[in-house]
Amino acid sequence: MKRLLGAFALVAIWMLPAVPAHAAGDPDAYMNTVAGNLGDPGVWVDPAVKELSSSEVAQLDAAAKSAAAPIRIAVIPASKINTSDSTYFVELAWEGEEIADQLYDRVGVEGVYAVLVDADSESDGRGFHAVQRADKGPTYHVGDAVDQAVDCCAPDYEEMLDRFIQRAQVIDKPFYVDAAPYAGGLAGVIGLWYGLTALGARRARRKDEKDHLDLTKPLLNEEVIALSQQVSALPTTSDAQQSKLSKDVLDTVEKARHRLDEAKGDKDVEAVTSLLGSARYGLVCLEALRAGKPMPEPTAPCFFDPRHGPSTDTVEWQPERGSVREVSVCAACKQRAEAGEEPQVRMVEQWSDHLRPYWMVGEDMAAYIDGYWSQGDGRRWWFPDDDARRTSDRMRARWRSRRPGARFSRFSSDVGSSMSNWSASSSSGSDDDDGGWSSGSSRRSWSSRTRSSGGGSSRRSSRRSGGSRGF
Repeated sequence: MKRLLGAFALVAIWMLPAVPAHAAGDPDAYMNTVAGNLGDPGVWVDPAVKELSSSEVAQLDAAAKSAAAPIRIAVIPASKINTSDSTYFVELAWEGEEIADQLYDRVGVEGVYAVLVDADSESDGRGFHAVQRADKGPTYHVGDAVDQAVDCCAPDYEEMLDRFIQRAQVIDKPFYVDAAPYAGGLAGVIGLWYGLTALGARRARRKDEKDHLDLTKPLLNEEVIALSQQVSALPTTSDAQQSKLSKDVLDTVEKARHRLDEAKGDKDVEAVTSLLGSARYGLVCLEALRAGKPMPEPTAPCFFDPRHGPSTDTVEWQPERGSVREVSVCAACKQRAEAGEEPQVRMVEQWSDHLRPYWMVGEDMAAYIDGYWSQGDGRRWWFPDDDARRTSDRMRARWRSRRPGARFSRFSSDVGSSMSNWSASSSSGSDDDDGGWSSGSSRRSWSSRTRSSGGGSSRRSSRRSGGSRGF
């Protein structure tokens, strides 16, 4: 038993039989089936995953079996653990490291468990998740292995897993073991690390923002041109207030044009959409002046299409397979809703010949939405789609996690855990003839650690290391 507790098991890629042995749409049953195939070290791939060839799987399997520590890897499709009935968004049964923990709970052997979830994109559930659970024994670079695999090689599964296997079998020693002889140069090392980490974080964010700009810039070019033509067609007037307002609207559109020409990232996209929203509000004010009415208060844009201008009312709307929500709409969309007609939604071509509502495109449209729903004074109107807000929050959390401060916090936490576990291991070492990791296969039934509810361990060993990244 003590040898089993000391065994190092690294999870993840797994191959199911041709006919699944679980009910369709049952993530717990599916994970039980996955766990049943994790007795020996190696690589297993679900037949539904087409990103890896049989020769690549064979090479990865050999690398895992020849590793210093037994490695188990599983690659599964996101659809097998998707609990959402919607065709527009994915909601996995578990998130992040918990996906790997679900396998650990079922296999019942301490070690490192990794799961590569296959999907078309991060918003569809694609990600790489790993965790090491052990009360004793060495700590491996599992979290760093996840980061390296995704940063260097995503979305190439074969290269990702090869890099992960290489890094995940390296022991993460407490910092004082190797750092003590070089304490004199520690400050320089930290400074170099900080600079390189900050540079890497900036480069990764710039790449993300360039991808966002590639999608949004053509859309905004069309909007700027259309709005310029609309402003140019305004009739001349002798009224001083109307004339000034017309000039202000035209200047705002020109500012948006210049900002878009020089755009390099999300801040520019947000500024352009904020200016376009202000210009459309100015047109509404100009129309009110001509009609002899007071100028209206600023409101959020029409939810269905910000190009419609400021909203004038709200309607209850339910997307396909979604919940009913109250959204702000323009007068024309209000009339269509009362007539029982479908709303005129701003559609975006995310992939070739694939149109989606702008709020469902993902993080590429986050800055576009933020600009239109900005009130210009630091406040924002509430955007009614929860998934779009969560996508934006996850994107910014990912950017923050790459910064030196965030990485140092995680490092400090891991160091503290490593020192605590090292101390506990030292004090109990005399009671254990073999405190290392076993290279043999597991003889313990996965079902012995599975709760009757279908998943979750009655007792989890300490988390030694882990990581989770979407890509």
